[in-house]
Amino acid sequence: MKTRLIFINLTLLIVLNSCCFGTKENHLGNNIYLSEYDNVDRRILYKTEKCANTGSEIVPMTVLEISNNSEWIIVKSGNKRAESDFKYWVIKNNYDQLPSSEIIKKHTTEFNDYDLFRAFLIENKINLELNKID
Repeated sequence: MKTRLIFINLTLLIVLNSCCFGTKENHLGNNIYLSEYDNVDRRILYKTEKCANTGSEIVPMTVLEISNNSEWIIVKSGNKRAESDFKYWVIKNNYDQLPSSEIIKKHTTEFNDYDLFRAFLIENKINLELNKID
């Protein structure tokens, strides 16, 4: 009986350490995560630990569309209900060594205009298309 109780406690401890309660995370590379707290609060964060409750905000809420590869991350953020308050982001995702949050922020470009965003993608040969998040 005592062995069974120890086994149950150990199993519970392993499960708790491996889960992110209340948060859905998608690792994008280089300690950059799409953290989803609910269907409204989605942000791009720089975090040194998976499932950490805090991190350095790279893209504020709410992320509506995203695409990424080993070199770039592109994002559309804004208010779902206001069809005019969108922002577009391009984040460098290719570094020789693991970058800090400050370096990630320095290599993040924000656009208030879709046409300028598209021109930047074309100029830098970034062949990604934004995909809606369900």
